[in-house]
Amino acid sequence: MSPSIQTYNMDLLDRAAIESLVWEALRKKWPRDSYYSGASSYRAGFSDICMSVAELAVKKQQIMPLKTPAFQPYTRVVSEGGQRQIASVLWALVAQEILYIDMSVRNSTGSTIFAFDITDYGKQVIASEKPIPHDPDGYLSYLKTEIPSIDATILTYISEGISAYNHRLYLSATIAIGCASEKAFLLLLDSYIAFLQSPKEKESLSKIKNQMIKRQFEAFTKSFNGHLSDINKELTDGIDIVFNGIFELLRQNRNSVGHPTGKAMSREQVFASLQLFVTYCKRIYALIDYFGRDEFR
Repeated sequence: MSPSIQTYNMDLLDRAAIESLVWEALRKKWPRDSYYSGASSYRAGFSDICMSVAELAVKKQQIMPLKTPAFQPYTRVVSEGGQRQIASVLWALVAQEILYIDMSVRNSTGSTIFAFDITDYGKQVIASEKPIPHDPDGYLSYLKTEIPSIDATILTYISEGISAYNHRLYLSATIAIGCASEKAFLLLLDSYIAFLQSPKEKESLSKIKNQMIKRQFEAFTKSFNGHLSDINKELTDGIDIVFNGIFELLRQNRNSVGHPTGKAMSREQVFASLQLFVTYCKRIYALIDYFGRDEFR
């Protein structure tokens, strides 16, 4: 008797949903919950990866579960559209050097079969506890969730930065990240000026708003440091790292590559910048929210 075929229908899931599922399955080493679960390993064949992703989609209630047939035997497969989407995501991860294709695996007949495995760089990426640019929708969704009021211009630039990074355009990515960082700072400066109680201070800072960003930053930090005792201590703890560390790093990198200096940016440097931007942006918006409280108006 030929086995009956049960199909996980993943055709209606879009690329972003598939990408997120693949990343989660990879982080868990392609877990299998079906009747023939394998050992937990990064190395896996395409069909096994498809099955892991499908079973994860069922767990998340993104697709319908399959009913166990009354008559045995039976086999489970993923719909063709779902397989194409998963394959597209896997090839992208190979292009980004997260995964590689291992051709040393042989089946019971001695024939070579293909399996996906993770690179050393890929292991570093998935070990990160912060959102990763290799999952663009996950990264942007995290920012929107953590910062519901995040400015659309910031999202546009950081999205461009992520796209450039994933296409190995590291100079372009650095410029886009720097623009996103600068926009966040300018929003902070506006909220800080509104927060100040002294008309003289308000006027002084307002006058430098059209000057070079370095000049604006220096004037802001000088004033800000003079008001540390007036600001919630939780927001000022470690603020020097955020301002003179992260903001200055992103600004200087942008300036260096925005001119024909010949400076190059490595994949690792841009990856770190995208992760640092999350920390930086969350703290900037925490301050913006604080300065915008009604009690200071």
